[in-house]
Amino acid sequence: MRSFNSDNILAKWQIDNKIPYYQCRRADLHQLLFDSIEDKNRIHFSQRLESFQQKDHKISLHWQNSQPTTTTALVAADGVRSQVRRSLFPGNKAQYAGYAAYRAILPFKDKYRPLWGKATVWMGENHHVVVYPNGNQENSTPWLNLVLVVKDANWNEQGWSIPADKQAVAQDFVNQSEELKEILEDMIASPEPCFKWGLFIHQPLPYWSQGKVTLLGDAAHPMLPFQAQGAAMAIEDAYVLAEYLGKEKEIEKAFIKYQQTRLKRATKVQQVSRNNADIFHASGVKALIRNFGLGLVSATVPNLLNQKTAWIYDYDILSN
Repeated sequence: MRSFNSDNILAKWQIDNKIPYYQCRRADLHQLLFDSIEDKNRIHFSQRLESFQQKDHKISLHWQNSQPTTTTALVAADGVRSQVRRSLFPGNKAQYAGYAAYRAILPFKDKYRPLWGKATVWMGENHHVVVYPNGNQENSTPWLNLVLVVKDANWNEQGWSIPADKQAVAQDFVNQSEELKEILEDMIASPEPCFKWGLFIHQPLPYWSQGKVTLLGDAAHPMLPFQAQGAAMAIEDAYVLAEYLGKEKEIEKAFIKYQQTRLKRATKVQQVSRNNADIFHASGVKALIRNFGLGLVSATVPNLLNQKTAWIYDYDILSN
């Protein structure tokens, strides 16, 4: 973590466990998962679920662009805008969190090499910037992923990939450090587009499973990006669910055990991510206290941040 204005290091920590911490493009992760499927004919793309009915131990699925189908169980991993979650919890509506986010990618350059292999966060007043590498320098095109988040009281847009004016975006992030200034200049000069979207909050759910229907990933616990654990929680969900489905004869029991194992942890990460929003976007005296506190902790108790986040990064899914 660095100061937005000066590049001074506020805090840093190395995740210390036997399993490395990976960052990758979502498309690469999807491809990795798809390649592991033996019977790829069972995967149907470009489908959108409109509704479902659970009756007499069967589930009827009604699709927007194809004929209805029937199944014995439904695992809804249909994202933050989950249609299944809406059906199970019609009152659990999204609330605008007060932040707008921008995303851009920059072709990798040698000058970015010090940023390779780690995530770097610049903390300012009412905004923050995250930079981390994507791709592989040996096997694919390497990129630098750039995410900029700013407090924005008003959000009237619809959609996830709204084109943003890069010059206007840069105006929300002025008085930056020299290194960050150069990155923003590269963003403006790059032919790659910049997109914006609003960040929304969903209240934690009391349960995920109902009969032979269950939720997974963002459908179960949509969270703000301020702990960078959305995809990780979904992967943990999937592993645990697969384990129980392989052990239990009854699907309902597998779903309940999956929920019992995962709900408390995922909800805690969801809440921590929400709390971090205030820390990441503090202003005035609060920002000064934040920066001073991070610097003091790093100088006097350098392992404290590791200890505070060990419950996330050192979590052993096999023993839990």
